[in-house]
Amino acid sequence: MPADQPDTAPFKGKTRFHITVTPEDIAKAKRNDSYKCVVTQAIARAIPEATRIETDTQTIRFTWQDSRYMFLTPASVQGYVIAFDAGDPIEPFSFHLRDPFPARRNVYAPKGERANRARKVARDAVKQTARTMQPPPDPAQVELEAREASKAAYAASIAADQANDPITTLQHPDGRRRVPRVFKRKERAYGHRLLRINQKARDAAPVTE
Repeated sequence: MPADQPDTAPFKGKTRFHITVTPEDIAKAKRNDSYKCVVTQAIARAIPEATRIETDTQTIRFTWQDSRYMFLTPASVQGYVIAFDAGDPIEPFSFHLRDPFPARRNVYAPKGERANRARKVARDAVKQTARTMQPPPDPAQVELEAREASKAAYAASIAADQANDPITTLQHPDGRRRVPRVFKRKERAYGHRLLRINQKARDAAPVTE
């Protein structure tokens, strides 16, 4: 089987992904960002169908084939991510993600589904109108108008919906609802003083009094 390809179906047996970090992944990555870090870039390239990829020192998470994957971050990847965020020079390497466990998911409730449909209808209407215009309008302007129309339609649907229901709900694979987190940040933060990211840069100039 070619490298970087999943070799089993989701959550059946020992699901395994082989990930290779390339120089291109390193060049495109952004430090201290769970969604754009070097490992996230490598996973996005290795598994094109994966969405909502997040990498932290504790877990790696992404959605693939309608399932939310969550893996414990391998120790080698933890050190790699910390070194990258600290600004150390890093080299390409590879690792395996094994044995995922189901993660809770944020899904649309009926009220959110209705608003989502209104957003899609409004967006498609703008693009359909643009296709009939002569001369053809600027694609960037069409995209901007479609985005604004979809936002307005979504907000209008939520405001007009009389149902006192949530827009989204957090669901766990066992079917139980869980208490949602208050907020979530994409920026990685490090709280332990011994971690490399919290130390002075190796090439930092000495402090003079």
